[in-house]
Amino acid sequence: MSVDMQAIQLGDTTIHFAFNKGDKDLTLVFINSLGTDFRIWDAVIDGLGTEFGTLRFDKRGHGLSSLGAVEKGSISTYATDAMGLCEALGLHKIVLVGLSIGGLISLDIYQRYSERIAGIVFMDTAPKIGTAEAWNNRIQAISTKGMQAVASSILTNWFSISFQEQQPAAFALYQAMLERADVLGYMIACEAIRDADYTETAQAITIPVICMVGEEDKSTPVALVQAFAQLMNCSLISIPNSGHLPCVDSPERTTAILHDFISAL
Repeated sequence: MSVDMQAIQLGDTTIHFAFNKGDKDLTLVFINSLGTDFRIWDAVIDGLGTEFGTLRFDKRGHGLSSLGAVEKGSISTYATDAMGLCEALGLHKIVLVGLSIGGLISLDIYQRYSERIAGIVFMDTAPKIGTAEAWNNRIQAISTKGMQAVASSILTNWFSISFQEQQPAAFALYQAMLERADVLGYMIACEAIRDADYTETAQAITIPVICMVGEEDKSTPVALVQAFAQLMNCSLISIPNSGHLPCVDSPERTTAILHDFISAL
């Protein structure tokens, strides 16, 4: 079964997702970064083919998913949504691909549902990201001036110089994606990241994992992801000419890394 666009009611929210059933009983569940919708994975999905199942979704308060009744950001809420969606689709053998906040969500899922997870790819993320002060400053700026107040600095951190220069039309679309993000949905996700620290969970991981990072990532720099990989005693793959979103900057390289990882499971 292949679907382009689906929605499901999960408790207090409606989640927008796209699911493609694969030839094998293993499904990659892609968990997005802050301020993006699931279109960031399009080129990777195209490259993976039909061997494995793929599930993408918009976090609550992002893309076409509703925010629901949430008043305070919590990584656990996003993790519950993700696993509720997997349960509804009957997915029981899962590889998580967590980008940025998606890595934190993956750690929370592992903490609570480890028996369901065959492996995790941590992409441009860490068990603790940024400082409370930095997140509070961002929340304050957005609450008073809107997404446009922070968009240009975030986009500079997201994308490599070569992507910005060589793909101006695509860059403009990602700028529109970020600037049109739901302000409350974004702020609540910022709170969730600010309050999250999954260092102990990361140290206790016993399933196959890898870390990957764009060499030009300024949001979660190479050194941060390197420390995360060392914490879990796993390999780190750095991707040249790529920023915070290797799935957009370097989709072919990202796809190859994913394929090698899941083929070895």
